[in-house]
Amino acid sequence: MSQTCTATNPPLPKDSKPVSKVSLRINLSGNSALLGINWVAVLLVTLNLVAVFCKYYTSHPNAWGIIPQFELDGEKNIPTYFSSFILILSSILLFTISLVKKHERNKYTKHWRLLAFVFLYMSVDESAGLHEMFIYPLRDHFQLAGIFYFSWVIVGAAVVLILGLYYLRFLLELNPKLRLRMISAGMVYVGGALGVELLGGYYYDANGGHNLTYSLITTVEETLEITGVLILIHSLYSYLKRHLLKFTLQLGDEPQPGILKGDSNLLKQNSDYAEANKDLMAV
Repeated sequence: MSQTCTATNPPLPKDSKPVSKVSLRINLSGNSALLGINWVAVLLVTLNLVAVFCKYYTSHPNAWGIIPQFELDGEKNIPTYFSSFILILSSILLFTISLVKKHERNKYTKHWRLLAFVFLYMSVDESAGLHEMFIYPLRDHFQLAGIFYFSWVIVGAAVVLILGLYYLRFLLELNPKLRLRMISAGMVYVGGALGVELLGGYYYDANGGHNLTYSLITTVEETLEITGVLILIHSLYSYLKRHLLKFTLQLGDEPQPGILKGDSNLLKQNSDYAEANKDLMAV
């Protein structure tokens, strides 16, 4: 990552104190950032295992509050905020692709945008635990037990089924490489969030949750969820890297020509680039 700063002094009204505005440009390597995120995920899973074994095999199950901060199944701790972060990063990448598709007048623009909002909601849910509000009403009303002890999985499975049917044609018309990666990411994530959650519910109902076995089950669950999201992030970033000519974020009053107002040469270059890759960008 590199950055440059330049200071400018724009004209100000009379009787105003001069204010120096700084132009800041940061060049961030996406590959390096993603590699760093991967290593953070590995570190958190490792620390979770250390925390779990310390909890059940030492005389310091809490360690002055340190251990709960690294349990993957915990709430409002470091792994929770990390999971929320990678979900919102996925949402940003999906929304960026939707802007590209809108520029191309692609018929699946709304599908990309909807996915962005879905992942935004998932990010909020990861931090707030909104899905858990379904557990007690459904369990108490229908007397659920066993694999449906965590009864929110019924609602989750219904949502996955509806989205799967809605996105079936979208997936079939995706670039084959991206389609395979997105399906793989979805299978890994759902396998953890729903599949392992069913197993965890069965075990919790029979044996309780304050033991090493249940903690290891939740470790597998959360690790699969994180892995699925990371696969998706890498897939979306690779897609954008191949098909997006330039991405600029500007904060300020005056738009730069060619970025916000639009430069004719740049727009023509974008149009030619999109036309040359038309066969590769079906969706």
